[in-house]
Amino acid sequence: MQKRRHSQKRASVFLLITLLLSVLVALIPPLISKPISVGAGQNIAVTGFGSQDATITDTIGKDFTHAPNLSMYSVYTLTYHWRIPDEVVVKAGDTATVSLPATVVSRADVDFAVVDPTTGATIGHFFSKAGSSTGILTFTDFFSHSTVGRQGELQFMVSGRYDDSGHQRPGWYIYKAGWVVNPPTGATPEEKAQYVDDLGRPKIFQWEITINPNMEHVDNVVLTDTLGPGQHFDTSRGLVVHTGTYDDNWFHATGTITPSYQVNGNQVKISLGTITTAIQIDLWTNPTSASFETTDSWTNSVVASGKQGGSGAPAQANGTITWRNGGSGTGQVGQVTLIKQDQKTHQQALAGAVFSLYRADGTLVHDDLITDTKGKLTFTQLLVGQYYFVETKAPKGYKLNATHLPFTITLDKPQVTVKAYDENLTPPPVTPSTPSSESSSSKPSVPSSSVTPPSKPSTPSSSVTPPSKPSTPSSSVTPPSKPSSPSSSVTPPSKPSTPS
Repeated sequence: MQKRRHSQKRASVFLLITLLLSVLVALIPPLISKPISVGAGQNIAVTGFGSQDATITDTIGKDFTHAPNLSMYSVYTLTYHWRIPDEVVVKAGDTATVSLPATVVSRADVDFAVVDPTTGATIGHFFSKAGSSTGILTFTDFFSHSTVGRQGELQFMVSGRYDDSGHQRPGWYIYKAGWVVNPPTGATPEEKAQYVDDLGRPKIFQWEITINPNMEHVDNVVLTDTLGPGQHFDTSRGLVVHTGTYDDNWFHATGTITPSYQVNGNQVKISLGTITTAIQIDLWTNPTSASFETTDSWTNSVVASGKQGGSGAPAQANGTITWRNGGSGTGQVGQVTLIKQDQKTHQQALAGAVFSLYRADGTLVHDDLITDTKGKLTFTQLLVGQYYFVETKAPKGYKLNATHLPFTITLDKPQVTVKAYDENLTPPPVTPSTPSSESSSSKPSVPSSSVTPPSKPSTPSSSVTPPSKPSTPSSSVTPPSKPSSPSSSVTPPSKPSTPS
């Protein structure tokens, strides 16, 4: 019986473990297989990135934008002039899709940085997969502070889609072509480092010489290949010579030969001897880092000598490699500075005032913006548009001023200043006022100016003797011209008077 209980217990434990493992197995795959997001942001509709917005030119600058067919054996440059709409917010990780015209395709992966030409700051990275008809520009946080006048240029190399090979007999004897050697698809970072430098610029150019496409008999053939400025011969790769046939506008290799060659500075001399087949020679060069600062085109020319079997065919050919993969962009800082001051003085800075910032439609942009010890606050992440400030807390000792403070950010004036004033709540000090009359209790009274003391002693009498000249009666007494009898209020004279 006890053995049976142990068996049941083990079965219960086993069942519990099985259930736990099932739960873990169900949870682990999503955690492992969850893809890593590259952009992790929103896709931005950028003006100028449509398939009809690109300008198409060949290596010498000829415009093929509206050509119905572009040769798959030729290289072209796509150029886009782009702009981000003023009302669009761009954050780090946001992306923009670049559409290629239907007449072209990217034959190799395109990957480069887009930078601000003034500061060198990286605005974003562009990538287009080989064979894709689109590319993706992934933004950095550059436009989170440079929010006004955001625009730039994007430029990269593609090939045509049209197969224009034919069966006609070639009308040339020697031909030269060249291109940038790109990393193989799926290359590791270490492998890519062999093909491009830290700035995404190519390290290897491949030049191809095709001679004798009509397979005529030519004796003592010597080719002198001259490298243009800004590159040197890649001795680690040397050169490869194929023999074969040429038809349908294409070389078909059937074998190889090992001719002698000499490198002397920027010249490579190749001795082929007698040839009776079409010949194709591949050699490689390395562009110098300094050359990218002065040019986007590198040249190579070749001259063939020997007894040519044909007639009238040129014995010289030139080739050009153009590398224009790159992009630029710029933007201005949309910024507002608010200055808070005392309403009475218009000079005293007020620290600690709290504001909220709104768009003109009432959408909150940011709150809890506080003035510093100089009475200032600055906000820099503003797009073109109309805004206003509202004070939400006044500085200590001041009255809240809830008046809207409007301002506008424009392309012509991306940085503005707003001034605001608050009224001091502290009452002004009371200054004592001077009384208009003084009471007799606080100060001795002064005799009325209407009574003028006599100039000479008067004879006392019970009544006042009329003056010698009549005077105009008034409330005031005019001093008499002759002495009069003193009244009880008159000071006794200095000499005795005769009593009345």
